[in-house]
Amino acid sequence: MAGRWSRVSAGLSRALSAAFRRAPHVAFDMVGFAGAGAIAYGAWLIYVPAGYLVGGALAMALSVLIGRKLEAAAK
Repeated sequence: MAGRWSRVSAGLSRALSAAFRRAPHVAFDMVGFAGAGAIAYGAWLIYVPAGYLVGGALAMALSVLIGRKLEAAAK
C-alpha cells in the first residue's frame, strides 16, 4: 500500500517541478495573488470595510508590479 502512494507522490512532484520549470513566473504570480486574497479576507473578517480597502490597495500594488514586469520584458 505504501509503495503505491510513494509512486503517486513521486509522480506529483515530477509534474509540479515540470510545471515550475515551464512557467515559474506564473507560479509566483499565483502565490502572490493567493496571498493578497488571504490578507484582504483576513482584514474583511476583522472589519468588513477594511477588507475592501485592503483588497483595493493590494490590487493597485499588484497592478503596478505587473506593469513594471511587463515594461521590463518589452525592453
